[in-house]
Amino acid sequence: MSLELVVVAIVVLVVALVILTIFGTGIGPFGAFSSTQNLCTTQFTTTCQSTGIVPSDWSVPKYTVGNDKLSCAGIMSKVGVTCNCYAVGQSIPGSGAATVNTAICK
Repeated sequence: MSLELVVVAIVVLVVALVILTIFGTGIGPFGAFSSTQNLCTTQFTTTCQSTGIVPSDWSVPKYTVGNDKLSCAGIMSKVGVTCNCYAVGQSIPGSGAATVNTAICK
């Protein structure tokens, strides 16, 4: 009985390792892309709220995603997200004038 449990445990472990090996490489690039997207959103929001302008390197291709070198603007465009920065007094569509520097990514 205990020998059967050991054999079953080893088979389950081997199957789990094979599955992780197969899917591990497919999930990695997506994870890298989404973490870079989050970094770009944070950079945009922080810079816009503190200065009222878009980050100076927003359009500079500096992030490697897969085989491509992309800028934050390019990364956000690939996922269909547009980021806008509104300084104090600028009109925000549908909301009136900004009372504080406002970043909107959607």
